[in-house]
Amino acid sequence: MSVATDGKRPIQLKELRILCARLWNPIGIPMENVATSSQLGFHPLPEDEYDTYLQQVMRLIVEDASARQISDYLGKVESEYLMLSSPAGSKDAFISAVFRLAKRTSTQ
Repeated sequence: MSVATDGKRPIQLKELRILCARLWNPIGIPMENVATSSQLGFHPLPEDEYDTYLQQVMRLIVEDASARQISDYLGKVESEYLMLSSPAGSKDAFISAVFRLAKRTSTQ
């Protein structure tokens, strides 16, 4: 899946998966797109673990949502859907990286 408007190069879901695995990943278990089970000694989370949420982030970007709106959405994901009181990763670092990616894709 990819999302774009106005002739922009679309943000690819696989790009968001990598950013998520490296920066947000609120569950905190390594994901298979950045680690293998042979490196870890156990099976990592599938790379599509957060796709439902990432697809919504993609929609929010296309709708020109603010960083605050995306942060609020991810906070809701962490607390209400994943029921985490102390999520791993950094929403803010993830959101900043997503906006940098969106800016790059809009200028190409």
